[in-house]
Amino acid sequence: MTGPSSPGPGLTDIGAGRPLVFLHGWSVDRSFFAGQAALADEGFRVLVPDLPGHGDRPLGSTPATMAGLADALGDLLDEAALDGAVLVGWSMGATVALDHLARRGTGRIAGLVIVDMSPKVANAPDWPHGLAGGQDLDAALQAADRMERDWPLYAPRIARAMFAAGEEASPRVAGAAAGIAARDPAVMAALWRSLVRADHRGTVAALAVPVLAVAGADSQLYSPAVSRWLAATAPDGRSVTIAAAGHAPHVENPAAFNDAVARFARGL
Repeated sequence: MTGPSSPGPGLTDIGAGRPLVFLHGWSVDRSFFAGQAALADEGFRVLVPDLPGHGDRPLGSTPATMAGLADALGDLLDEAALDGAVLVGWSMGATVALDHLARRGTGRIAGLVIVDMSPKVANAPDWPHGLAGGQDLDAALQAADRMERDWPLYAPRIARAMFAAGEEASPRVAGAAAGIAARDPAVMAALWRSLVRADHRGTVAALAVPVLAVAGADSQLYSPAVSRWLAATAPDGRSVTIAAAGHAPHVENPAAFNDAVARFARGL
């Protein structure tokens, strides 16, 4: 299977073999998976879309919800006639993948990689595995209101939280902050509200495909306990922790990340 020579705007499609579909996080874009292009030389077809409202893809008529983004993913899978694909969802991208699987099933999907993400972002009395800061749903929704009012203030904060502590002054944090600042605050706030309301614990427990949960050892957003919960709860689950990495292990330690994804995909 060979990707098109000139994919449409907002989509990277390279290589041939089992499809790996990389789904980026909230407020960023497909450029965060630049380090995964190397997997196209290892027998995989690498597809990386900009989700609606991000990067080169405007929101357009897509609802600013996880379901809206998941429907866009489903359209991509259908249009590209992908079968036996592995979804690799980082942060919000994992929620988009889980929403797709919950509502459309696993027909075209052979496996799921969840990268440093909880199935339920908001903490609750029965759920300690949300955001590491302990925010509950009310606090997370209040944060969305503040973001919408003062997005330029939040953009650098979001960028710093993506990487391990000590990266605050690095060029990649500055580059991430600039890209995040270019997003539409109203769209980002709406997507955040949808994201923090999502609860896919039941989806994980019922998944009919193998799951690999990837944690960044030094993530500022989620404890490694989240990936252990995912591995223990999915019917066919396993986990791996990437050293020298925070919330974005595919950026911070791409060699180890790519090796983990390739091993998982080859074992399906």
